[in-house]
Amino acid sequence: MNDFPGKKLADWALRKPNALLAAHLLILHVIAFGGWQLSAVRLLWPVAVGLMLLWQPFVAGERRISALHGAVLLAVVALSTLTLTPWLLLIWCGALGAVIGGRVFWTGKRFERVGYLYAFGYLLALVILGVVPEVAPGSLTLEPLSRDVLAFQLPVLLVGLVFFPAHQPQRRAGDAFDFFYGVLLFLFLAVFVLGSLAYMLIGRVHYLEAVFRTSLSLAGALLVLAWVWNPRAGVAGIGSAFSRYVLSLGMPLEQWLIVIKEESEREPDPERFLAAVMGRLLRLPWVTGARWEAGEVVGECGSVSSFIHEYARGDALRLTLCFRQPPSPAVHWHVDWLLRLAGEFYLVKRQTRELNRVSYQQAVYETGARVTHDVKNLLQSLHTLCYAATQPGEPEAIAELLGRQLPQIAERLKSTLEKLQRPPRVADDLIDASEWWAGLQQRYGGTRVVWVAGYWQRGALLPRGLFDSVAENLLQNALAKARREDGIEIVVELSPGPKSLCLKVGDSGSAIADHLANRLLREPVTSDDGLGIGLYHAARQAEELGFRLLLDENRDGRVAFSLAIRP
Repeated sequence: MNDFPGKKLADWALRKPNALLAAHLLILHVIAFGGWQLSAVRLLWPVAVGLMLLWQPFVAGERRISALHGAVLLAVVALSTLTLTPWLLLIWCGALGAVIGGRVFWTGKRFERVGYLYAFGYLLALVILGVVPEVAPGSLTLEPLSRDVLAFQLPVLLVGLVFFPAHQPQRRAGDAFDFFYGVLLFLFLAVFVLGSLAYMLIGRVHYLEAVFRTSLSLAGALLVLAWVWNPRAGVAGIGSAFSRYVLSLGMPLEQWLIVIKEESEREPDPERFLAAVMGRLLRLPWVTGARWEAGEVVGECGSVSSFIHEYARGDALRLTLCFRQPPSPAVHWHVDWLLRLAGEFYLVKRQTRELNRVSYQQAVYETGARVTHDVKNLLQSLHTLCYAATQPGEPEAIAELLGRQLPQIAERLKSTLEKLQRPPRVADDLIDASEWWAGLQQRYGGTRVVWVAGYWQRGALLPRGLFDSVAENLLQNALAKARREDGIEIVVELSPGPKSLCLKVGDSGSAIADHLANRLLREPVTSDDGLGIGLYHAARQAEELGFRLLLDENRDGRVAFSLAIRP
């Protein structure tokens, strides 16, 4: 039962799309050359529609349609058959020319493209020579051509269309038809037909002459447009500008950058910034909703649809946009860039917040470490006093020593604890240089330290907290070194410098190893006598107050540090 001739003919026709197109054009030819006036010939119109449905590249011809769609289709075909006129036929031919033209730009095979161009040329001749003269039979004549001769000889050209190769379309509009070029061809046919009629009436010439002159005018206009679209000599044409506009349709990238900048300045919090920019995307006409997942923060706005585009940046960020209709690949590419820019700004803001948190923790750590080191120095001073009090000697001398040192230690402990509440300002921390120098000598009066005082102006001031911290660290390190190496001489010098007083602490011991000297004062280093961070924090404190702590000399027999204002 599957081998009857009708089915074989149908299978052969489906394998030969050009045969279906040629049959459809043949029926259009019969109807256009006066057949639309005969009721018997009008019955061919449903056949032409059926052939068109089998050939069209949008929906598969073997697809079953529902009863409702079938009833609507039959009603439309019946109504068009009853009201068939040259104007309806002209619109149908324009739509058919747009579909054929869209197939021309889609196919990549040369002979297949030539076949569609051949069919388009025949359709154009059918419109000019057959359909348009039927619009006004008395006014439009084909002189010196004979309409009757054309009616019988023109269909012979359709035989050649069958021999051009053609493959079955993939039946998807995005793959088998270029809608943009199809619309352009429909408009071209409309301009060509209406331009020929207008030229004939205004120029008072014959119809064929008007067609000829209109075709030349359109050909010249298309030639100029083609050159302007893609000129040579390294100049970008309007095609480049048009492509950029299409790719950024609805939300140009420059405008989106301005939006992101405004929201970034308005919202320092990364989560609120992300919610704000995703809400701004809802202003696009083709966006219905948005959803974002940033870590544990989840938000959404608008309404959800089945057409979405998603951008993800690992597990840290996931952005989703919902569309009213299926987006094209260009829109997907464009939206991906918009979401990518928003995501990068969000990640930068989150990293900035993390850096601020780390900076805050570092500030707390440095303050605590600095205070801890000051307390350690105080404990060492107390240990020295306790050791001195247990030694045999004059009770009056020991009492004098304790009475002189304990108030200074209490004052230093008080200032150290105040650092936890508020950083001291330089103006509030200044002390007379002579008073500070005398107090330092008293604290280390029982040690073997050589004190060298230069001449400075009376009333000279210096920051007490900074000089106490630096002097304590340098002297404690030098005294610890003196306990390891015998015969070391420690020299402390306070002398006037170019802009302020300069404190120098040196010893005559062995040099510091090169690998430690390069890191010293720049980062915490391993120490045998302490925490290894005293000089590092002292150097940071000096930089904050505009001073500089340097290792001036580093050789066997002379190791010296200096503290002075930065030049």
